[in-house]
Amino acid sequence: MVKNNSSPTIDNLTLDGIPVSIRYDYLFKKIFASEDSKTAVAHLIHLTTGIRKEDVSDLTISNPYLLFHNIRDKRSIVDILIRLKDGKRVNIEMQNHWHPFYPERAIYYWSLMYQDTSRAREGYNRLSKCIGIHLLNEAFHLGEKLQSTYAIREENGSLLSDVLELHFFDLTKLPEETKELLQSEISELERWLLFIRTDSQEVRNVLSEGDELMSECNDKVQSVFYTPSEREIYIREHIAEMDHYSI
Repeated sequence: MVKNNSSPTIDNLTLDGIPVSIRYDYLFKKIFASEDSKTAVAHLIHLTTGIRKEDVSDLTISNPYLLFHNIRDKRSIVDILIRLKDGKRVNIEMQNHWHPFYPERAIYYWSLMYQDTSRAREGYNRLSKCIGIHLLNEAFHLGEKLQSTYAIREENGSLLSDVLELHFFDLTKLPEETKELLQSEISELERWLLFIRTDSQEVRNVLSEGDELMSECNDKVQSVFYTPSEREIYIREHIAEMDHYSI
């Protein structure tokens, strides 16, 4: 692995003109959905939902991402699906483009998870809570905050049921990546969201200093610069993603 303290300065480097960022499908799933990603995805769930660390320490990635799949295959896996030990389901999605019906899409994905927790001849009390975590790289049109959280509530604010929980994170609300910011005290959640959002390897290096888990994730990112097979997959998948949104 390439370590931060020995790697060359590679800020602003691209792969054939393509920016390298965890926002894009290949690296997002490599960091949070491969078989060795449980610690990273558990930490992300803890930071974004407030679920206690001990409650996410034992989880299963329901659709683990095979990094070296056939790059000509079309994958049906869109999101990262996680099952916690207590039965809760979590769906994590990185969305680079806003769509007018994105909230409805998020609810639909939640409904599929919720339906999947049911079993024949079991009562409604056996249904499990399902949580959606949606990271948005374009403005969330329904709120002005970094994080917007939704549940099923009565007009007076009382909770009908906690089985539905949707978190939307508007990454455009994060501060600009200046040297002053990176040297300042920002929350751990903001630090991880900046790590995911940025195109800059220098920013990733600075953010991961002193953070063992983030440093491990940063090593995985840097491998696309030095591993030919990973370079090829990243470039092809990025082009395919851009083509999809340009049609």
